[in-house]
Amino acid sequence: MRILIGCLALASLSGCASVGDTRGNPALLTLSTSKPAKDVAECIRDGWQGGAVLGAGYGAVLQSSGRKYTVFSPDSATPWHLADIVPSAEGTVVRYHFYRTWQSPPQQIPDVVKRCTT
Repeated sequence: MRILIGCLALASLSGCASVGDTRGNPALLTLSTSKPAKDVAECIRDGWQGGAVLGAGYGAVLQSSGRKYTVFSPDSATPWHLADIVPSAEGTVVRYHFYRTWQSPPQQIPDVVKRCTT
């Protein structure tokens, strides 16, 4: 019985994210680069797909809409991490959002975004 109660408590704390919820949080990073948007989006996707936290991979999905791109992690059904990549007059603007405003993301994830924009 204790195990069941513990699992239910953990599930209630984890919460469910939607794209709108995650994107509705203030961006943790807003970065500009002269690189093309598609190259930046693919770099972020590949970096997130190759990463792991506590031994578990966190994966990523790249979605495009016209000239704009969004990278979700782990996926678009549960987007705890979201990067919007948009072309600008100077190159590309990247906005990284994290679902849990009360918690910091694992440092590897924003580090990938920074690396892909430098």
